[in-house]
Amino acid sequence: MTHRTEDDGEIVSRTALLDRGLSDGQIRRARERGELVALLPGLYLRGEGPVRLDPASRHRARLTTVIACLAGEPVVSHVSAAIVHGLPFGHSEIPPLHVTRWEPGRARPGAPVRVHRAALEPAEVVDLGGVRVTSPERTVVDCALSLPFDHAVVVADAALRRGLVTRRSLQDQLARRDRVPGRRRAGAVLAFADPRSRGPGESFSRVLLHRWGFAVADLAVPVPDQRGRPVGVFAFRFAGHRVVGEFLEQAPDSSAGTGSGPEETELAVRAAGWRLVRWSWPELRSPEPWVHRLRLELARVAP
Repeated sequence: MTHRTEDDGEIVSRTALLDRGLSDGQIRRARERGELVALLPGLYLRGEGPVRLDPASRHRARLTTVIACLAGEPVVSHVSAAIVHGLPFGHSEIPPLHVTRWEPGRARPGAPVRVHRAALEPAEVVDLGGVRVTSPERTVVDCALSLPFDHAVVVADAALRRGLVTRRSLQDQLARRDRVPGRRRAGAVLAFADPRSRGPGESFSRVLLHRWGFAVADLAVPVPDQRGRPVGVFAFRFAGHRVVGEFLEQAPDSSAGTGSGPEETELAVRAAGWRLVRWSWPELRSPEPWVHRLRLELARVAP
């Protein structure tokens, strides 16, 4: 068994590799060098050189294989549909594959796929590159019904920000799911979602700030300097304080010199009478020290 993926990699089975004259030892060493990436038991993705796949790309490659193993007309759904639509899913590990179908059916034994049985309206199914996928509205609501709150917010924020859905279309989709478990939690996700979050880090930050009791007055806040010139737009403004917060994909390098980087920005913000608090992924993964630092900073600044 061999076929190509959308990234022009080759999905090849262990049997096919053995037929080409490779031994099990050579297959193992190719995996160690990154030239083969395991997708399913006995199935690999092979490239011209080392294959580097992020979790979303590996998930899509798995989908290419599994969909071909399913009878009938399965529709990619839930977090798998979110990935196909290009939405972030907030996990560092590869989630299970999800499909929805009305007729009963199973994947081949060992295939890591979760089959949801539900009727889909024609408007709830779209074709993306020859793959049947739930519509953006259906996908966001499915994720809101099934994912943890923070991960569902990441998906909903991104869909709103990219214009794939509107609040009204999401509410209409949820209204049609009046008897499904988790509907109240899904409603909370949709109410909390905000298109001004510029990425998963800001979405996770909003959820954590809410859980820890911080009052965020506004999002995507422009801060001018003393002459009224824009210093920058910052993710969060804290209610009652001249304090803004900013999430960084990477922690600032303390060894970097001054100039046009983060240090100069912070000096300009302070000169304008504001305080700037920054954080990155390590703080979100272990939030207690970050929460303590943020509370101390807010306490230093008079309301």
